[in-house]
Amino acid sequence: MEEWKYRTKKKRRKKRTFPWQALLYILLGVLLFFGVVYGSEVLLRLFRQPPSETPRPTGVLLPRVGEMEVVVYFANADFTALVGEKRRIVRDERWMERVIGELLKGPENKDLFNALPPGTRLNAVFVEGKTAYVDLSAEMAKNQSGGTSQEFLSVYAIVDTLTAFPEIEAVKILIDGKETKTLCGHIDISAPLRRDERIIAKIQ
Repeated sequence: MEEWKYRTKKKRRKKRTFPWQALLYILLGVLLFFGVVYGSEVLLRLFRQPPSETPRPTGVLLPRVGEMEVVVYFANADFTALVGEKRRIVRDERWMERVIGELLKGPENKDLFNALPPGTRLNAVFVEGKTAYVDLSAEMAKNQSGGTSQEFLSVYAIVDTLTAFPEIEAVKILIDGKETKTLCGHIDISAPLRRDERIIAKIQ
């Protein structure tokens, strides 16, 4: 009887050791799991290539700078038609100012004449939609000769020059920032004007 009790106690003691072994296995498994996870992350950081020094794009597209050929129009000798001259200008965000600047310089051909009145200055030029707004100084109106031909050609020298570009379909002329119905009583400029190629004689 005593031997049976001794064996029972011995068996019970052996059973109590089993949870400790299981707990040890679980602990080893957890350590192995975290070792694999975090160890792989450390290795990736060690062997990962350093970031490129190339600057990231800011989302702002800088203007493409270069040269382009444009045609600007001047009056023929008897002020009955426009004749185009080819010029090369810098292509940047101020290209329209440069085009009008070429008009204000006058023709290189001595047989042609500047259709814009003397003293005319460019105040500003900008685009809204497909319409270019050209703001000129008061001399554009005050220094007109009074004849229909000069007024007509001075207006369409600007209109036909700028509407040669696909992004511009019409031109609105302003005088010192204000709308006006006419320059000297012959041509209505109260609304944007579209291209008129009937008055273009040739391009040199």
